[in-house]
Amino acid sequence: MNSYAQVSGTDHDAIQTTAGVVSISKIGKAQADGVTFNVTLRGTHFDQLYGSRYAYFTDGDTAHKPADRIIIEDFVGGFSEPPSVSMYDFRKPQPVVLSIGNALDLDEVRWTNDNVFLSASGEWYTFAHDRLFRSKPPKGTAP
Repeated sequence: MNSYAQVSGTDHDAIQTTAGVVSISKIGKAQADGVTFNVTLRGTHFDQLYGSRYAYFTDGDTAHKPADRIIIEDFVGGFSEPPSVSMYDFRKPQPVVLSIGNALDLDEVRWTNDNVFLSASGEWYTFAHDRLFRSKPPKGTAP
């Protein structure tokens, strides 16, 4: 259940996934709708981020194992508000962006084959079957 975290302040990130390279690129000047980063998969539009920064957690180390899933924290409200959180899921024939929540400031992410365990502000949550619910810490994690 390893997780690999990356906080990004850069203008461009490239993440190796099982569906191809995901690129996150800062837009030179924020667009009228607030978009600050474009996300592409294999060069095609995949998502947009609205915050001044973002962080991501992969389920693979991407150097040796490409990611099947990525958790993205989009800091829309800057440092004063918790980020919105999404999951990019590349395990399906058509990769998808799944919204997890709008007010989670993640401390830790743990992965299983079917679930994602998220720790935020001392509480544990499970994201499974496109739903987020409060849960117990995953096995091997101190309460």
